Amino acid sequence: MENRKETTIEERKLVIKLSNESKSLRNIAKVVGQSVNCIQKILQKFKKTGMLANTEGRGRKKIMNSITERRVIHQVKIDPKISAPKIAASTSNTLGRSVSAETVRRVLRKAGYNGRVARKKPLFGKRNRVKRLKFR
Repeated sequence: MENRKETTIEERKLVIKLSNESKSLRNIAKVVGQSVNCIQKILQKFKKTGMLANTEGRGRKKIMNSITERRVIHQVKIDPKISAPKIAASTSNTLGRSVSAETVRRVLRKAGYNGRVARKKPLFGKRNRVKRLKFR
């Protein structure tokens, strides 16, 4: 898909002005340098809403708000070894909608917490423990 550029407010104002002067869609498209379909969409939107600017709130909404994100970070501060699926399950219960473990990980990474695993330490028997202490 190619990169598309939004039409500016000035271009939209010009389209409305030329339309009010009863110019044809093709003439407006030539003057503005946009496609006829683009001009048509601008006019339809203006007739429907009466606004030239884009409406706010387009796009996918976030599942977690800032309060919930802080709560997740707080859980990690209390217990650093808690897993993301456990946090996701508890957050899902409080929110009332499902939250994936990956969403929790994304929030934690943004807050500066990265996943770490403790190093495996060798298991020493009693005899070796005593020998090691004597060696020091």
